[in-house]
Amino acid sequence: MKMGTRIRLVYRSFGFALRGMWVARTGRNLRIQLVAAAAVVFLVVCYSVSGSRLGLVVVSVTAVISAEILNTAIERLCNFIAELHGIGQDARIRDIKDLSAAAVLVVSIGAAANGAIVFGPLLL
Repeated sequence: MKMGTRIRLVYRSFGFALRGMWVARTGRNLRIQLVAAAAVVFLVVCYSVSGSRLGLVVVSVTAVISAEILNTAIERLCNFIAELHGIGQDARIRDIKDLSAAAVLVVSIGAAANGAIVFGPLLL
């Protein structure tokens, strides 16, 4: 494969990813997560968080937002499958969606614990 073709494919992949982020923005929970992320950025700037503590914050915020985007994708896929097959309210679909939401909750709890570790001493 030629180098120009490879570069075009990479650009195209980034385009798909950016479109996915644009599609995900419509989710209510993602908007809440983004507001929380903005608050964390505000605290990072106010308290001049740097080094490994900043890394911990960045990884935590990124993990929560990524988990929320995956949760949104799984929920949309479940809704599509249920509609396509005329399933309606199926317990299996509900369980899949609940498991996906639980994963976001677990990541969010971990991020909150990291936030307490990073910002706790600064706020006291």
